[in-house]
Amino acid sequence: MEEKILVFDDVYNETSARAQAEHEKTAAFGMLAKLKLWDRPKEADIALAATEKRYEPFWLAKATRRTLYKRKVAYKVRIEHAHAISVELLGQQLKIGPSRELSLSALEDCERVMALSEYFDGLHRQSPEKMLADFAGNYTSREFTDIGDPHFIAPTVTAASVVQQVKARLTTPIEADEIVSDEIDIQALNLIYRPVYAFQFTWKDKQGVIEIDGLSGRVNKEGNMLGNAVRKLGSRDALFDLGADFAGLVLPGGTIVVKLIDKLSK
Repeated sequence: MEEKILVFDDVYNETSARAQAEHEKTAAFGMLAKLKLWDRPKEADIALAATEKRYEPFWLAKATRRTLYKRKVAYKVRIEHAHAISVELLGQQLKIGPSRELSLSALEDCERVMALSEYFDGLHRQSPEKMLADFAGNYTSREFTDIGDPHFIAPTVTAASVVQQVKARLTTPIEADEIVSDEIDIQALNLIYRPVYAFQFTWKDKQGVIEIDGLSGRVNKEGNMLGNAVRKLGSRDALFDLGADFAGLVLPGGTIVVKLIDKLSK
């Protein structure tokens, strides 16, 4: 199983991000404050109180489910010749009934392959998967090794949780009379980081945060300062640890087996 930590380099640098945040700073205090005619924030009264650059995590998981199974079926064969009363087929003499059809019992050997490649936000937020996929599809990332960098946020969504979600999405029912084998092969589980700038502004006794995405320049007018959440990632093994759930993932108690060959060999 491929396990990588990847990072996107900035498209918008800090200078560009700060200029964008300054342009949007009145919006940091909400629409209501902006609409008040008698007490709305003026740019001259808004002060920049704190800045923060951080790298936020999301996961990419790739997996394939391969199922071998058998199905009992009946093949219908229409008899075209009007005067035929029986048919010799596969060494059997079969009588033709009033429906002018033969029903042939058969056992089908089947193979079904389902592939999955999906993105998951690393901080339990409702980030649209399309947005995360657009980051990966439109910007270049590089493998990252300095996991001691304090600007990188450790994901709160664990590797074990991602694998469980992958398993749940791939385990759709299959119409079968017998399952011969059913395996989910986890091919990749990558942790990807994107840069985000946060600017905290103050106006009177109020505070507001503007976030600027370091890739797209997208503005979040309801941002947050993560402060203590910007912390060291810890060890690489800890990031990709499947924890106590690992045994259940490999042998889930049903017919489906999740293959993590590299994990087992290590």
